[in-house]
Amino acid sequence: MRQPRDLVHFLLLTAAMVAGFIVTGCDRKETVLDVETPNGGVEVNRDIDDGSLSVDVDE
Repeated sequence: MRQPRDLVHFLLLTAAMVAGFIVTGCDRKETVLDVETPNGGVEVNRDIDDGSLSVDVDE
């Protein structure tokens, strides 16, 4: 008699996963430059939709 309960758990887990994917969305960026050094790093990303650049510096 565990079959219906397992099915309900599976459906709830699937619904939670789908909701998570919908909420987080998709980040449409490509990495242009990624430099890692012992003291930090630099990462340059370009947004595919509008072409804007973002620069992240880690120290």
